[in-house]
Amino acid sequence: MNKLREQTLALASILQTTTLIDQLASTGTCNANSNQASLKSIITSSTKLEEVFNQKQDLLVGIDALKVVLGNKTKCIQHIIFYTLALINLEKKLMKNQTLLNQITLEIDLIKNQDFFEISHINSVARLAQLYKSTLGSLNPKIMINGQQIYLSNKHTSNHIRALLLAGIRAVSLWKSQGGKTWHLLLNKKKILNLINTLEGLN
Repeated sequence: MNKLREQTLALASILQTTTLIDQLASTGTCNANSNQASLKSIITSSTKLEEVFNQKQDLLVGIDALKVVLGNKTKCIQHIIFYTLALINLEKKLMKNQTLLNQITLEIDLIKNQDFFEISHINSVARLAQLYKSTLGSLNPKIMINGQQIYLSNKHTSNHIRALLLAGIRAVSLWKSQGGKTWHLLLNKKKILNLINTLEGLN
């Protein structure tokens, strides 16, 4: 897998988490397959894209979102872009806070070694949400989620959103491990769009 392809898929994984968050906040539900793949990425320690996301279908939501962003249709997904930039900023702060980083790593290792529940199970999601709240949730500025109050005030939905924010931090870390930088988007926009079109053409 070449570098640009790895960076593109890793960037799509960030946009996937923020799109799923926006879906949850707006409708109370989100794409089930992409949700499973993004949550599962939290407990997958590999930095190889093909090991974190086993098949192209795992990132369909993120690839679609990236195509919209690069196609300059940013107004319709401005919340998703805002969450994405906020996550990139939050991950940078986390990398400077070794105590929080150790705490998150330790808890994720415990969750990984506990086979009682699937990662998307309500209990696992609640545990991931609590981990986010007690660590990253303490950093400022906090990521404010926009959506319908009926969904945002639902305990399981708010837990689900926090768990996906944690998956988003994992995605940013994965993207940066591939050498991803925001200015690459400006320089490589056409190449990335061509790559996305190629990916969409694969079976």
